[in-house]
Amino acid sequence: MKLSGRSVALYGRFSPGARERLEHEIAHRRGTVARDMIRRSDLLVVGALAATLIDSGALSTRLRAARARHIPILGERSFAAALDGTAAEESATLPLATALAQTGLSRDDLDVLAAFDLIVLAEDACRFGDAGVIRTVAELIGQGSSLGEAVRIITRSRDSSPIGRRRIVLTEAGEPALRWDDGLTTLEGQGFLPLDEAHAGVEELFEAATLAEAEGELETAARLFDMCARADKRDAIALYNFANIRMAQGEAGEAALAYQKALSRDRRLIEARYNLALAMEAAGKPGDAAAELARVLADDPAYADAVFNLARLKLKAGDMGEAKGLYERYLALDPPDDWAATARKAIVLCAAALPAA
Repeated sequence: MKLSGRSVALYGRFSPGARERLEHEIAHRRGTVARDMIRRSDLLVVGALAATLIDSGALSTRLRAARARHIPILGERSFAAALDGTAAEESATLPLATALAQTGLSRDDLDVLAAFDLIVLAEDACRFGDAGVIRTVAELIGQGSSLGEAVRIITRSRDSSPIGRRRIVLTEAGEPALRWDDGLTTLEGQGFLPLDEAHAGVEELFEAATLAEAEGELETAARLFDMCARADKRDAIALYNFANIRMAQGEAGEAALAYQKALSRDRRLIEARYNLALAMEAAGKPGDAAAELARVLADDPAYADAVFNLARLKLKAGDMGEAKGLYERYLALDPPDDWAATARKAIVLCAAALPAA
């Protein structure tokens, strides 16, 4: 797998020691790593222990965004296999509509299963053997499990339970078990203890912060992202997320400082610079905001939101000529219809204010 010049997002918790090994291999191949998916991400890899991010919706949000941007998604196992050159060539020819029939599951649910290497998806098809996994997930959910719980049960069964003809079920007490022809055997579930922040690793802190943010516990999330950023001095993403929360809470000054710290760790984190411009404007510094947007566009000329916001700032500053040119540039980027209409009205306003040629 060629990774030179590519950015890989290693999202969620990985198996013990796996993140470090993968980071080392990515760096050896001249790629870069981020802890979450960002604008420049070329590949999203989901950790094998990231199932706790499923039921909050945090993982599905990342997967939908990756699909919309045509960014490849791999699970920890399949990514490691691709790096080793041992990825199996297995054909996926069963139509998803057939696999999903009467299960109650959605395509988004299948994306989650694929992210944990439980099934293989290729366009609108999966492997014939994956139909059994999909049915089992549907049955577990029908018995009261959440999708996240079902993934943890099946992953545990795959990784540690005996092979052979058996079926994954829930007991009357709600515990996962294996049903064999001659009875039941237990399946040890993965334990989840309350987070001990004093002894938690960076991955655990980041995961807890992500969950807290998804559940609307913003102050808790901000504190945990701050702890994560302090624990890993290289991590720009935790600082960026902390700044986003402070911005949402109306603390533009504190957000701006955090965005600047994030950029000091990763100057190419362009969304941090874009949001820094928003924070500068909210703090009453439109000139500084315009300067930051100009830097964004120097790195990414096709960043449509940055073009629009810079045009808006130039218009407010009375620089009609530059504003008009920027709005025209924005229209050339094929924006949504409602934003395009706003830009056209602004162009008319700018043209009317300019001296006649």
